Amino acid sequence: MLSRKTSRIVAAIRNLGVLPPVEKVIKFFSEYGLTLTPVGYGWCGEPIYVARLGSGARSVLLTALVDPDEPVGLLTLQFLVTEVIDRQPELLKRFTWYLVPAADPCGAKLNENWFSRPYDLRLYILERFKVKVVEWYMPGSCGDYIFKNPTPEALAFKRVIDLVKPDFLALLHSNDFKGVRFFLSKRIPQLMYKLKSLVKMLNLQLHRGDDEAHNLEVYEDGFYRMPTLCDVHLTCLEGYGLCKGVGETIYGYSRHVNPKIFALSCETPFVYSRLLEDAAPSGEKLRGLYMKVVEDSYPIACKAEQFLRLFAKEVKGSCPHLWEAIEYIEEWTAELRRLKTLIARSDDYSREATKAEEFSVLVVKGMWDTLLKLGILMRIARRCRFSTDLARKIEEELDAIFEERYSELTTYPIEYIPLEKQVLMQLRSIMLSVETIFGKRIDWMKT
Repeated sequence: MLSRKTSRIVAAIRNLGVLPPVEKVIKFFSEYGLTLTPVGYGWCGEPIYVARLGSGARSVLLTALVDPDEPVGLLTLQFLVTEVIDRQPELLKRFTWYLVPAADPCGAKLNENWFSRPYDLRLYILERFKVKVVEWYMPGSCGDYIFKNPTPEALAFKRVIDLVKPDFLALLHSNDFKGVRFFLSKRIPQLMYKLKSLVKMLNLQLHRGDDEAHNLEVYEDGFYRMPTLCDVHLTCLEGYGLCKGVGETIYGYSRHVNPKIFALSCETPFVYSRLLEDAAPSGEKLRGLYMKVVEDSYPIACKAEQFLRLFAKEVKGSCPHLWEAIEYIEEWTAELRRLKTLIARSDDYSREATKAEEFSVLVVKGMWDTLLKLGILMRIARRCRFSTDLARKIEEELDAIFEERYSELTTYPIEYIPLEKQVLMQLRSIMLSVETIFGKRIDWMKT
């Protein structure tokens, strides 16, 4: 149950009811008296700003919209200023706060069509845009490997880190169909206990398992070590991934600038299902579930790649939706073949799946991920300029596949995590971390 300490913030977010566009929050910060300094520009020409507050000895760097489809962090920064720092001026004496409202402002603008209706699942799938341009694109090296192609956004963020030399770094993220996840630069049991208590207080769930990548060191359910370039590069060499041109992470670069930095990434769920908490046996083997997903998805993946090849011939390379399709669809069938080989060979998939795993495999990996990829192609057909007849024909085929999958998805119990819970999760995670790391208690009665 939420305490009276947070009732004002909850009421304010509920009254807002929408996710504000980046430009509106930037304007708000400026009118509120914050000094906004441009540190670079995104691929579309939008400026990337950093705001500074306070004059304390310790530097705190907080960043939203590292991924362009995760705007809750922007709202968190706004309420951090108005409801926490502004009401506790001593925080301005203890710390110097640096805020980056949008690390990827151009990608964020392409998502703003769904910001005004954040609880519309169909709209989210059809309007969501996700291309990474900051995380994993920072300058860096591992052994003989040197990453030489940082993006403009990554170089802008490099300037921020070089300027700030942060003692504490927080990256604000969201996820679909996972529990709350924390990535920490080191294991601090006291902080982890506080964060677990916060998750429980907000009636949320920690994420279970380590299904995302071989390069994640799991502290315990919901808590992971913050990864760096070397983690990915070394596991790639061991055969667990594709050895592509991967750059450094934000934390990895920051660690080179300030080796004593503590970093936190707070990842809150946007959509969720309580079925992900059901540990009862499903009666199905995990291998069989994955094989079903591969078999059901493969024909759609083949058609999607065919459409992408047609798009690539017709669409200008400057269309960002084409970039997104290349990133997520170009090797879809190859990814499915690799997954099929892995599940056939590994004994890890021979056991019986829980009902939570059944939902995760069939619904999240099977239906949800497929719908997101179809949404990418549908955006190209509607927004990138090319042959109208070809676009119409492809769009009709995509619509039919999409509607069938979406109709099936809606038969499952899916819920939205309220914006106020997501913001409170991120906001308090920041303050609990600052309090624990620097040993300076923050009075929540004032917030």
